[in-house]
Amino acid sequence: MDGDPDTGQLIPLLMLGALVGIIGGILMALFTMLATATYLQVGFFTPLYAIAAPLIGRQTLLASMVHSGFYFTLGPALLGLVIHLMWSAFWGMIFGLIARRLHLTEGVAIISGLIYGLLVMLVMSFIVVPIVGAPDLLRLVGTLSFVIAHALFYRLPLGLWPVAQPQFFTGLTTRQAV
Repeated sequence: MDGDPDTGQLIPLLMLGALVGIIGGILMALFTMLATATYLQVGFFTPLYAIAAPLIGRQTLLASMVHSGFYFTLGPALLGLVIHLMWSAFWGMIFGLIARRLHLTEGVAIISGLIYGLLVMLVMSFIVVPIVGAPDLLRLVGTLSFVIAHALFYRLPLGLWPVAQPQFFTGLTTRQAV
């Protein structure tokens, strides 16, 4: 971003990226948890236990899958949620930087957010998850549910962000962008 006259917007952009990423992460987590509790019948909190498993072991995850329903253990669920939201914030900040660099707005931003969600899904599923030794959520949740969760619930908020606040992405002031 050398020579960019609006580098003063970088910190607010990153903070908003983290916030929008977290919002998308919450929506994705809720959708995934509802999917696992309803039609997958492996327990509401199972995705959170799967995320926490590399740090605490798989005992809670396996118990959740056996008992299904609403098996709940506060520590592992909270740890899984925090890890998920930290990744969500990270990917939100990265999207903000990319969208700013490419000056994404309007429909292009929305489509880019959806595509970005799928790319994040691939990176997390095939690179990060195997490296950290986490259970394969793609298989656990199902491909269709995982794609919907990443594309729509996780990244649609990111794609809508440049539409709602184009001043961060076009180089225009708020007044000029409207």
